[in-house]
Amino acid sequence: MQTLAKQLANQLSYDVRELTHDDEDQIYRLQKQQRDYFDLFLDHQLTKQEAIADLDEVASEATADQKHYLGLFKADKLVATIDLTIDYPAPQLVWLGQFFVDDTSISASERHQILNQVLATLKKLTAVQVQLLVLKADQDSQQFYTQAQFEPVSETRTKAGSVFMDAVIYQKAL
Repeated sequence: MQTLAKQLANQLSYDVRELTHDDEDQIYRLQKQQRDYFDLFLDHQLTKQEAIADLDEVASEATADQKHYLGLFKADKLVATIDLTIDYPAPQLVWLGQFFVDDTSISASERHQILNQVLATLKKLTAVQVQLLVLKADQDSQQFYTQAQFEPVSETRTKAGSVFMDAVIYQKAL
């Protein structure tokens, strides 16, 4: 799936590429806009180090080449990020770590269009299912993924920041 960013760039009206440490300032700027999300589990303002941690973090039992931390750019401005781990936790499954958008640049309908195109591209690349974890307190994300036809499959307790929170694992067959 090395061509994931390239294939998405061909399908979306954004420049799509793997994010690197050269993008740290823009990643931090975008994630600071997600205050409601981070307030669910941080007792402080999001730090730059916390915001850029996904550049290097890889899920346990996954390899670095399975991870795709993608940035969507419009006129060199980062307007969305999506963190995917391919063939995780099993072959033909994709784990969606996070999907953030700049709400001043991307409408709710565009956010859905982006996700739908990502899912269609993953399906073309032989993925059969996408899974993700949503904190129970994150009503906006629960509503977004439910509208995107994701279904809750199990509940779990996860460590988010420095606290344990109840969460729901959602999945969508492709």
